[in-house]
Amino acid sequence: MTVATSGEASGSTGRPPSCPVVAEFEHQVRTGPDRPAVVLPGGTVGYRELGARADAIARALTDRRGEGTEPVPLMVLDPAWMLAACLGVLKAGKFYVPLNPHHPAARNRELLDRLGAALVVTDAPGVPEPLTDATVLRIADLDVRPGTPGPPDAATGPDEWAYALYTSGSTGLPKGILQNRADMRQNVERHAALGIGPHDRVTLINADGFVAAVSNPYMALLNGAALVPYSFQGDGVHDLVERLDEAGVTVYYSFPSFLRQAATVAEGRTASRVRLAYLGGESVHRSDVLAARRLFPAATIAVGLNSTETGLTRLHLIPPDTAVPDPVPVGGPVPGVEVRVETASGRSADVGEAGRIVVRSPYLHGAEWTAEGPRPLAEPVPGAGPGGGPARLEFRTGDRGQLDAAGLLVHLGRADGMVKVRGYRVETIEVESAVSAVTGVAEVAVVPYQAADAETELAAYVVAKDPDLTEAGLRRALAGTLPAHLVPAAVLVVPRLPRTRNGKIDRKALPDPVTASSSGGAATATPAAGPAPAPATAASTALAPPAAGSDAGSDDRRGQVIAQVADIWSDVLGAGPVMAGDDFFSLGGTSISALRVVSRIRKEFGVPLKLAVIFETPSLEAVAESVLRGLDDA
Repeated sequence: MTVATSGEASGSTGRPPSCPVVAEFEHQVRTGPDRPAVVLPGGTVGYRELGARADAIARALTDRRGEGTEPVPLMVLDPAWMLAACLGVLKAGKFYVPLNPHHPAARNRELLDRLGAALVVTDAPGVPEPLTDATVLRIADLDVRPGTPGPPDAATGPDEWAYALYTSGSTGLPKGILQNRADMRQNVERHAALGIGPHDRVTLINADGFVAAVSNPYMALLNGAALVPYSFQGDGVHDLVERLDEAGVTVYYSFPSFLRQAATVAEGRTASRVRLAYLGGESVHRSDVLAARRLFPAATIAVGLNSTETGLTRLHLIPPDTAVPDPVPVGGPVPGVEVRVETASGRSADVGEAGRIVVRSPYLHGAEWTAEGPRPLAEPVPGAGPGGGPARLEFRTGDRGQLDAAGLLVHLGRADGMVKVRGYRVETIEVESAVSAVTGVAEVAVVPYQAADAETELAAYVVAKDPDLTEAGLRRALAGTLPAHLVPAAVLVVPRLPRTRNGKIDRKALPDPVTASSSGGAATATPAAGPAPAPATAASTALAPPAAGSDAGSDDRRGQVIAQVADIWSDVLGAGPVMAGDDFFSLGGTSISALRVVSRIRKEFGVPLKLAVIFETPSLEAVAESVLRGLDDA
């Protein structure tokens, strides 16, 4: 498949050259081959080894596909290999498309069909043969040759695409956003104020063990720093501080929601080596900055405004021991980007006046992947740039903001249907489309709400045309088609949706999902089997394993564990009695409340339960069985 470049798609020519990402990475390989590039719990991958892996992938791609720009989906779980795959695809003159193997097969099949890719790179067993007819390049079959010259770089220009990233779409389908090599490289330059260099180790935090490498990995790798991958679900947050210290992390980067969870379980522990804590991807509150200061007392806090379409557009550094404003600004200008706030009439907003955030830059050549080809996202601005510089493009965001008296931008949220859930961009219309496709659904409205743990979640209000449609059945159907962050935390079957006078759904009149779901759960649930647990207190002693060779009391012991875990669930979720077969998320559980449940279980039972257990096996009985196994292994 041949794909038009960003220059061809936008009609622009003559853009200034930008230093290629691959060339800068290879410079780091030559100047520091033995420096760590990726630090893992089981060992370190150096720059020479990472470069050899990238060369092996580039060699295999060129041998099988020759030259020419085309998409290469990456379904790679190992973080070091994922980074190597990204670099190898770029080296081969193609562009990569991260697809999460953990996501439902139906969703990945749809995206692969839309891409029409001829080759897929993977290390996940069983993936992706059931999903696509494309050739499968397996990591295990590669010929890695450390210390030997790699294949020559493909002849590519700055306008060639670097990657496509799928996000939630406003049309009801996932939206693929393309970025070219020059824009990707310039986005790294915008982070220069962070001062990342070979002395640094930078976190690479992800939700479920899958690295969609498009931004912060290059901040590290193009500056000789090391990356430290960490999985939210796989590793949890209880051991985060220890992991940061063990790995020598100096630069922490994550969504604010992950930091909040880490702060709730830190119990006074700190990571003293962290010199910079960078919070991005979601709105940052004053409480988030204060939480970061508690975890990282020596760190400067960085707050930025960025998006998939534009990259970083504003950056704000808050040194230690300085006052933290409320609201927290997303900062001042970054190189190569102009940001203005525009009123509804099209004029520039005055200080303190709210309006739409509009971005101008020579580096806004992103495009949306469509069946007809790349569709540019930004419009050309007539004339040359400031000082006779290169012509600029303009992107009108869906964000609202205002400038404060110091000229710093304050982010005021979205003006459209896009929200952030657990760090992911979500268009509510995409979720509504998926719910509408479930058999038995007549009508649906999906809205964001603030859960009991203060995090943003989704609520789906469903009118059923099938009387047998249940909330649990609907949730199971959605879990087979949507990633976890798109599955509503609250699902309510209602007799009708409220309407405004002109017939539109009155979303403001929908019932509160927190009180509606908890009262409904309390009315229908029955208690889990087993004797009543001892009071759940910090002083509770862990249950001892049974004596070797004895089955006496094993049923009572199992029932006691189930009942005690049920008591924890009921307390954390604010629900009524919980049944052994109840699903945590069907009861209104969220990622934050799951973290609190795991913390309680660790404290009361003395077992190192992982957060992933609740996400992978969310029934009460399954979680209790994991606790029992932990007790037996103690």
